[in-house]
Amino acid sequence: MSYPVKWNLEDILTFSYIKGVNSSLLRKAVENFSDLQELSESGDKIFADKINQYEIFNDIKSSVWASAREEAKRQIDYAVENSCSIVTLWDENYPELLRDIVLPPIILYVKGKLQLKSTVSISMVGTRHCTMYGRLCAEKFAEYFARQGIIVTSGLASGIDTISHLSAIKVDGISYTIVAAGIDKINPQESVRNSQKIVDTGGAIVSEYKFGTMTQIGYFPQRNRIISGISLATIIVECGIKSGALITAKFALDQQREVFAVPGRIDSEKSKGTNLLIKNNAAAPALSPEQVLIDLGLAKPDSMLIEGNKPSLKLNVIEKAIYDLLSNEPLHIDEIASSTDYEINEILVAMLEMEFKEIIRKLPGNYYIRKN
Repeated sequence: MSYPVKWNLEDILTFSYIKGVNSSLLRKAVENFSDLQELSESGDKIFADKINQYEIFNDIKSSVWASAREEAKRQIDYAVENSCSIVTLWDENYPELLRDIVLPPIILYVKGKLQLKSTVSISMVGTRHCTMYGRLCAEKFAEYFARQGIIVTSGLASGIDTISHLSAIKVDGISYTIVAAGIDKINPQESVRNSQKIVDTGGAIVSEYKFGTMTQIGYFPQRNRIISGISLATIIVECGIKSGALITAKFALDQQREVFAVPGRIDSEKSKGTNLLIKNNAAAPALSPEQVLIDLGLAKPDSMLIEGNKPSLKLNVIEKAIYDLLSNEPLHIDEIASSTDYEINEILVAMLEMEFKEIIRKLPGNYYIRKN
């Protein structure tokens, strides 16, 4: 702990639970008074006016203080009993980039493990109702970042958010999910299961809302500022022109963080938001995860990034014929069969072998793509 002077976690929580106290007032109180006792005895008219509770000053034993302190104790007890932590702005493990934004959350409620300050996070967000193209892009970027030791951060919503989380942990990477509720009030159940997977693989669930807080619509924009604020850059994978992902992009720009958008089809509603960001120079085009890291100064162009220098694949005649047909665009098994001179059973055996080798990937509906 590195609290200013005599403040401790219980006292900070206590004052934060006083009705009318916001993050700005809480920070001012902790950084301008030596402890809660001094604050309560100060008779500070500015504080009293702002929270409209004059009676709490000069009377630290009032029922208002007592109620707030009981709540603080309940929150701390819950954290201890459920292997969670409560992190304040003055703690050593508070995320450094998040500390630098305007009006950072003073208190974070965490389940799981916050990584070292030196660990880079990149946020990935997008539409809940993504296309197959959006899904494949999210998987590709998240898996690559995770393999490079980068935290993949998102908001646990269905679609791009969840795909990004699960793709990162699939390759044993670390993911953070920032939620718009108390971390014990996540819903639906699928999100609960996915958040536990994130924790089980070394990541963390993070919220600025205390345990027991139910989700409200107004909490989502607030949550989005943390998603962008905790990361070096934000990537919008796929979104429409009214998507909440654009709010995250706006926060990132206001926080002077890098924003990238994955270009999409000009006739796709799901790509209108990302394409508009690129058109308006509000986001750089995310053409590949490798290029994003180069643009961020986290990697240098080298031979590994040159397509022609990739090791050649060892394929038999049937496998090569199939591989040459495939690309990043899904192709149905019937189209593959009609485009080759081989029997369907030979094709299926070859494709199964190629799946085992992780050369190709089967998609729902008997569609196939090359696997990068």
